[in-house]
Amino acid sequence: MRRASHDALRLIGCAALLVLTIEARAGDRFQPLDGKQIRARMVGKDITDGAHWSLYLRPDGSIIGSESGDSWTGSWKIRDERLCMTQPSITSLVCNQVWMSGENIRMRAIGDEKTFEAKVLAHQPNR
Repeated sequence: MRRASHDALRLIGCAALLVLTIEARAGDRFQPLDGKQIRARMVGKDITDGAHWSLYLRPDGSIIGSESGDSWTGSWKIRDERLCMTQPSITSLVCNQVWMSGENIRMRAIGDEKTFEAKVLAHQPNR
């Protein structure tokens, strides 16, 4: 009887752990953003990895970027449900699909399997 009770408790513990894991993953689902959602959630905000670089998408279509202490400017627009950006080292538009979960984003260029992750935060001029 004692063995069966111990096994039942172990099974309940494993089931509870599985439910908590599934709930945590469900709360962390990235959803694709369309053009209107990109504009609403990212324009006027800082996009940053938190340590090395940040982008500020200004409402006028310009970008103020910084990377490792160097600042630069570029431009952005929304085209075909993607965020498209230029910067000094890249003269053509680079367009990215945008996926978001809370303040976390994943962006992937068209036809590229690599993604980069960042956070979207309230704009702070001296970030």
